[in-house]
Formats: sequence, structure tokens, C-alpha cells
Amino acid sequence: MKLEYSISDTILTIHESWQINSLRGMLQTLQRIRQEQEGKDYHILLRTNRNVIEEWIVHNFFYDLHVLRSHTRTVDLEYPQRWYFRIAYHLVACINRRISK
Repeated sequence: MKLEYSISDTILTIHESWQINSLRGMLQTLQRIRQEQEGKDYHILLRTNRNVIEEWIVHNFFYDLHVLRSHTRTVDLEYPQRWYFRIAYHLVACINRRISK
């Protein structure tokens, strides 16, 4: 599935991101975006795939729980990411992975 996205120097928005739930699908989407934006110096692309996927997992988790669906249906990735968000996304993503098993 090919998702639409928009990108600026500090924000990457993946529209309707809830449609991809697999780690493989998320990684493929990120690889496609990085390939399409190759040679452009967007700071947002400095975030690691793991870091982005953890945030995406959390958005999907809250979307599935019907929490703020209007905000969690699309993932908005910012650079730089605040340290406390990084920690929170990592913890929730780890908890979600354990629940999903």
C-alpha cells in the first residue's frame, strides 16, 4: 500500500498512516520516502527508522483505541523530537509490542 505524505525540513506527515500496521510495511514506506527524497537535505530525515516506527506504532495504538482519532489517523513526525516524547513513544511502543504478541 502506498501512502501519501508531505515533507518539510522539520516535519514529515504520513497521511492515513493507520492503514499500515506491520513493521515491514512501515519500514518499506520509510525506505520509499527516503529514496524519493534522496539528495534533499531535510532535517526530518535524520531521525532513525526505529525512532519513527516507534512513534508510528503509538499513533496506530491510540487510533485503534479510538483516542483522538482525528489526530492519530495521520502521523506527524517532527525534528528535532523532544526528549520526553522520545522516551514516552519508546515505552508505549514496547508495551504495545508485548500486548500484540
